[in-house]
Amino acid sequence: MCNKVNSQTLQQSLKDLERTFKNFFKKQAKYPNSKKKKNRQTFRVPQHIQLYMNNIKYGYIFVPKFKEGIKVRIHRTLPDTFKIKNVTFEKTTTNKYYASIVMEVPDVQITNTSNYILGIDLGVKDTITLSNGEKYSMPNLKKYEKRLKRLYRQLSKKQKGSKNREKSRIKLAKYIEKINNIKKDWIHKITHKIVSENQVGKIVVENLNIKGMLKNKKLSKYIHWQSWNKFITILEYKAKRQEIELIKTDRFYASSQICHICGHKNEKVKNLNIRKWVCPKCGTENDRDINAAINLANYAF
Repeated sequence: MCNKVNSQTLQQSLKDLERTFKNFFKKQAKYPNSKKKKNRQTFRVPQHIQLYMNNIKYGYIFVPKFKEGIKVRIHRTLPDTFKIKNVTFEKTTTNKYYASIVMEVPDVQITNTSNYILGIDLGVKDTITLSNGEKYSMPNLKKYEKRLKRLYRQLSKKQKGSKNREKSRIKLAKYIEKINNIKKDWIHKITHKIVSENQVGKIVVENLNIKGMLKNKKLSKYIHWQSWNKFITILEYKAKRQEIELIKTDRFYASSQICHICGHKNEKVKNLNIRKWVCPKCGTENDRDINAAINLANYAF
C-alpha cells in the first residue's frame, strides 16, 4: 500500500510524530497514542499541491499520485496569487472529509495604540461577562440532552460489529457534531465581536483549573457545555491578529471575592449561590460576575 502514497506524506507523518514526542518530553503534551481506524483520521501533504476552481463553490485539489484530482466544495474564495504551503485531509467520525489548506499570505501590519483594558469573567449562568457590564450566554443546549441520551442508549443496545451499530454510531456522531457546531459558531461570533468592536489594547481572562473543576459532579456537565478552553484558544489567536495582548491571571486570584471599589476581600462569596453581595467595608452592592470582570481588568494595571 505504501507505493500508492507519495513519499513526502510519509515523511511528514514521521516529522509530526517527532514533534509530538518533543512536546511530550517538554511536558507540553500527553504521550502520543496510536491512531485507530474508527477514530478521526488525518494526513498532511506538504508540497506539490495545486488548486483549480471551477466557480466560487466548487473546484479540484491536485496532489501527488492523484492525477485526476479530488473534487472539493470551496467554503471561501481563495486568491490565486497566494502560494499553497500544505493541505491536511481529515475524515471525521461522521464519515465526512475535509481538506484544510494552508496558504502563504503577505503580512498585514496592524498598529494597536489603544490603552483600554477589557476583563472577561467566565461563568456557568452567563458564559462570559465583560468588565463593561455586557453579558453573553451560550445557546441553550439542554433541549438537545434528552435525545442525546436516547441515542447513546440505542447505541449501547446494538451488537458490536453489526451494521445496525454502525448506523446508530453515525446517527449519534452527527447529533454530537450538530451540538459542537452550534457552540463553535457562537464562540466565533462572540470572539470576533470582542476583538473588533471594543477597540481594546489588552484583554484579561481567568487562568482556571478546568480539569479540576470538572471533578465537581454537580457542575461538570454545565462547565463542559460552556467550552471555556475553546473560547480562550479562539480568542487568543484572534486577539494576536489584532495586536491585542491577552493576559491570563494568577490561578489563585480571587476576582469574585474582592470588591472592585475598596479592595476588601469577602470570603463568603466563595458560595456560588451568592449572585449579588454588599461590601461590608464600603457598602457597594456588587454583581458577582461584573465585579469579577472589573477586577480582572484592574489586574493588568
